[in-house]
Amino acid sequence: MNKKILVSIMTVFVLIFPAFAFSTELEQPLVSNYFYDTYILDALSDISAQTGVTIIADSTVAGFVTIELTDVPLEKALQLVLMTGGYSYVKIDDFYFVGAPDPKSPSFYLIAKTESFKIQYLSVASIKELLPAIYEQYVKINGTSNMLTITAPENIIERFREDLKKIDIPSKSVKIQIVVTEVSEGVMKELGLESIEYEFDASESFNENWITVLKLALGTFDLETDFFGALLAKIKLLEDDHKAEITADPWIVVNDRMPASLYIGERQVVVLEAAGATSRIESIDAGISLEVTPKILNSEEIELTISPKISSFSGDRLNGLLVRRNELSTTIYARDGQTIMISGITFEKKSEGFRGLPFISKIPLLRYLFGVGTEDDNKRELMIFVTPEIL
Repeated sequence: MNKKILVSIMTVFVLIFPAFAFSTELEQPLVSNYFYDTYILDALSDISAQTGVTIIADSTVAGFVTIELTDVPLEKALQLVLMTGGYSYVKIDDFYFVGAPDPKSPSFYLIAKTESFKIQYLSVASIKELLPAIYEQYVKINGTSNMLTITAPENIIERFREDLKKIDIPSKSVKIQIVVTEVSEGVMKELGLESIEYEFDASESFNENWITVLKLALGTFDLETDFFGALLAKIKLLEDDHKAEITADPWIVVNDRMPASLYIGERQVVVLEAAGATSRIESIDAGISLEVTPKILNSEEIELTISPKISSFSGDRLNGLLVRRNELSTTIYARDGQTIMISGITFEKKSEGFRGLPFISKIPLLRYLFGVGTEDDNKRELMIFVTPEIL
């Protein structure tokens, strides 16, 4: 077969195929009738007689219908007549079968089909709790594969598919920026914090005018955005004078209502002596642990559950190493992008040094004859800034 003959056959096929497809497509007959308080089986019988299409109903179909149909396609007419009783239909070969969408019905398998759905964002357990109760008798879940299967008539599956799209959606995320800083005792005045007027009002979710408001726990208050920027700039300047130290400045993205954690600390290894000659080595951690759980209330408001835990070493490994702990837990409200500050937690930091004559103080043995060791107890106040931002 040469190319000309091949091209001619293909051209004829392309020209004939659309007409062939259209001619073999089954066009639904139209239904025109008026039913007034008519028994549903009688209405189906009239529709069957008018259209010439066989309609079979199982023994569960009953009830009455009142409806007027004018040039309505057959399947649409069936849907309108059957919806008052909650019945479903299915086309089998050249006839229609009508029955109740009840899994206990003997003919349920004739009108039902099965379809599986892979859940993307939520767990199947939570999906099942959120779905309307109407689907309970049709849906099976598999937690291992995070899939669910529905066996129901086509119209119920279609509605289920649409409802599932509205439920299985990704949760919003919150970007949480955390700034942890330590300041020397007495620096609060230099930062201008003691001049802030506190307003005790736990009933307000937030202040519309961005005024600083003391919230549910002592030492916890909101800061204006502009004020926070100026405050952070002051803290960075105080770092040069060793009056302040920013120990952490991370940020993390977390899903709505999920906890975010931060830990900054140090570890000391100590030898613990037991009774007799036995002893054991144990490591002890101390530092700052902060857990923040955001809850998005709307496009502008966020509820924050903040639980900081601060621990610090006291004493030494020879005389007994102690760990001091401070804990705080509170729930506060903030606007999107607003900064929350937690303060009022103080702890001691010990630093060891040596004072002596220049050059000689660096020579072993002689340094102890011409110098003296120093130990400073420095009280520090911890300030934690938390800024949530809805993404």
